[in-house]
Amino acid sequence: MIRNKILHILFVVLVASFASCVGDAANAGASALQDEDNIRVKSDTFAVASELQASSAISLTPDSFLLGECDTHFGTIKADILTQMACPLGFEYPYVETAEVDSICLYLYYTNWYGDGMAPIGITVYEMDKATLDYTTRYPSDTTLSTFCSLADSTKITALSRVIIPAEPTDSLLSSATNTYVPYIRIKLSDDFAKRFFAIHDFSSQEQFNQLFKGLYITADFGGSSVLYITNISMGVFYHFSYPRQNGDSVVNDVKAFYANSEVRQINRYSYPDREQILSHLKQNADTNFIVSPANIYTRLSVRMDSIFNRIEEQLGDPEGYRVYVNRANVTVDVLYDATQQTTRPRDEWEVPASYMLLVLEDKMESFFAKKEVPSDTVAILAPLSAVADTLGNISYSYTYDLSGMLTQQLRAANPQEQLDFVLVPVTVENASSSTSITSVKQLQTISTTYIRSANNSVQPMDVEMLYSGFNKPTR
Repeated sequence: MIRNKILHILFVVLVASFASCVGDAANAGASALQDEDNIRVKSDTFAVASELQASSAISLTPDSFLLGECDTHFGTIKADILTQMACPLGFEYPYVETAEVDSICLYLYYTNWYGDGMAPIGITVYEMDKATLDYTTRYPSDTTLSTFCSLADSTKITALSRVIIPAEPTDSLLSSATNTYVPYIRIKLSDDFAKRFFAIHDFSSQEQFNQLFKGLYITADFGGSSVLYITNISMGVFYHFSYPRQNGDSVVNDVKAFYANSEVRQINRYSYPDREQILSHLKQNADTNFIVSPANIYTRLSVRMDSIFNRIEEQLGDPEGYRVYVNRANVTVDVLYDATQQTTRPRDEWEVPASYMLLVLEDKMESFFAKKEVPSDTVAILAPLSAVADTLGNISYSYTYDLSGMLTQQLRAANPQEQLDFVLVPVTVENASSSTSITSVKQLQTISTTYIRSANNSVQPMDVEMLYSGFNKPTR
């Protein structure tokens, strides 16, 4: 027992001696620093301003489409489609001298709908007759239809509207990727169109094919209670041909598929006839801002850089004598969403916040998407929707952004801006296979609305929580 006490005393003495040495070493290092090397660290909060804005029509390269009309919580949306078909390069119909077309059908595959799934939708198809789409042009979502299709009676290639009920599909296809059945709409096109299209035998290039067949305009001309989420579009040419055999000619039935894929252009046209009235109404809510897709109703966030510069100078002194680093500048965008609340309309996802929200400099927004850039800390910052539960099990949602890279860039700029304006844009994100690296960020094309606390929210206003440091520049 005595031996254990002695060992314990020796251990305490050794620890105390070691701590004393460490303290002396730390103090010795601090005393060795001259005044010009002293680092000063400060924390502060800065106000953020927010306001709703209606962005100009977005330019998209869609990989999915909305089709239909629906009266939503945020106005009426109308959506239709202009699309080319990919040329099957080098294709030849077998025994073309005996081949005859039987019919041509258009197939629209959808995985979801918005609004009333039991409300009928009537779909009509026209052939584009005035011009075709250019592959390299970025077309806005409000592209003028008359540029491409006259809507003359001769261009209508469906005798009657194909009426369907989204929740009760008549056809479906088993998807090997998801092992689920994907519903589709089969639309028989006119016999006159079938004969004209089947007469095309030049599949030498996409450009030549586009001149012979400019594309299709697909619209919903009946029903106003639901919008389809179209994921794939294809066209099947059903034909037969005969070839000679010893016992007489043999007849073969065949089908050739044409696809609207990434090799050709598509436009998903949107219109919101009452968007301005809706926007005016939303602006009356001082506590809440909104990001509505694809209505292009966004929230702009603004940060006064001159206020930040002045505050830093107050805290750190003359900026000529030190170099500033922004270590952290967090903006938390609180999302107002209750996942347990049940919607009154089936399949209505207008109340569901976006899974990813991009904070992009307003003056860089168009070029960011046009050049297919990926997020960075100086132009656009990506944040996933995060959920945090408190001790009572209540879940809160938010997006968090660190503006330190952008603010540091402004501090280093020869002519810094007095104010930085950002736009919150809902996006979809693609990652490289077997990696977290982001390969693509696109503006969200599906219907959603994200409610957020405004900067002037009476309960919890928005601000920038900033940690910055400065140290004196060395004298020579």
